[in-house]
Amino acid sequence: MNNQEILRKIVNYIENVMKEKSLTSRDLADICVKKTGKMSPRTIDNMFKTPSSTTLSTLLKVCEGLDLNLNAVFHSIEIAKTSAENGQQRFIFDIDHPAYNGYTGNYHVFFLPTSAYPEDHAGQTLVHGTLQLEDFNSMHECSAILDIDSGDFTNEGTPFSKHYEGTLVYSSNSQMFCRLVCSKYGDMWFMVFNHGNLNNKELACVIGCAATTSSGRCRHPAIHRFCLCNMQQYPEIDSNTRTLIEGLLRIQEKHIWIKKETLKELLLHDNFDPDFRRNLENYLNIATEYYALPKNTLKEDISLSTSVKELAKLCNESNLEKTFHILNEDDRELSCVLKGCLATSTAPAAPSEAE
Repeated sequence: MNNQEILRKIVNYIENVMKEKSLTSRDLADICVKKTGKMSPRTIDNMFKTPSSTTLSTLLKVCEGLDLNLNAVFHSIEIAKTSAENGQQRFIFDIDHPAYNGYTGNYHVFFLPTSAYPEDHAGQTLVHGTLQLEDFNSMHECSAILDIDSGDFTNEGTPFSKHYEGTLVYSSNSQMFCRLVCSKYGDMWFMVFNHGNLNNKELACVIGCAATTSSGRCRHPAIHRFCLCNMQQYPEIDSNTRTLIEGLLRIQEKHIWIKKETLKELLLHDNFDPDFRRNLENYLNIATEYYALPKNTLKEDISLSTSVKELAKLCNESNLEKTFHILNEDDRELSCVLKGCLATSTAPAAPSEAE
């Protein structure tokens, strides 16, 4: 896209905003004079007639007069760049589009600690944050604000939290993308989750996948699962439900990997549902045994070039997953867990002995 096309797109965007506000060139000129100084209706008319000759100074004054953030203007250009050849719009930024129905509001955000070092989160099993989705900046887009309680403390002893800001974007491949930036610490979160045709309903809950650079003290890149829970529908989520959410957020595909000793202990002491226990015990009678091989142990006293090649041979023969997916059934499982929490919190209290 050349400079002339960019100017034309910006001017078209400004013209549409003026139509929405029922403003004439004279009206806009008067507004600009009050806010920015000299501006004539003829200058504005010339801007519409020959956008390629418009100066940056004029564009800045007009945007200020219309209370437009330049980011909003350039969003229109981005939309044009991401449109298909047949004119179909691939990405939608406009929060007034029906695709955003049911998304605005406040959400609990849960995810497992992302540090590569277990000692960093020895006393923490689940990270909690709040996500707000709304057009906060009046830019006709779905802004996102994320605040996370990291579970750590500052040197002064106060809770260490992070504040992220970004934008939620709808893609025509039925996905929602959200890019969030924490400028203070140079962190970034990139979230993706399935789009539901919500119509007039609100998004109740969803599981998604996130990529981040904020994983612990060494800042290793990390990919992990997260879930959103609508705070209007689920204002408080009790500790028992949070424990179940921890399990759902462990990256999972077709198999659950668990130590034989741990499973034996669970079968002895945990109060499983009888039917579930029967299915589990029946499978154990025919189950294939696997080894959990620690890579660090296998690499001891061997050169890096040799160990890498030999580990690659083992991995090719392993049952390691090649990729991890967020499936529709994951959302249904989360919904079941949350509805159980809601049923518990709204159930009438049992009568006391005094009653």
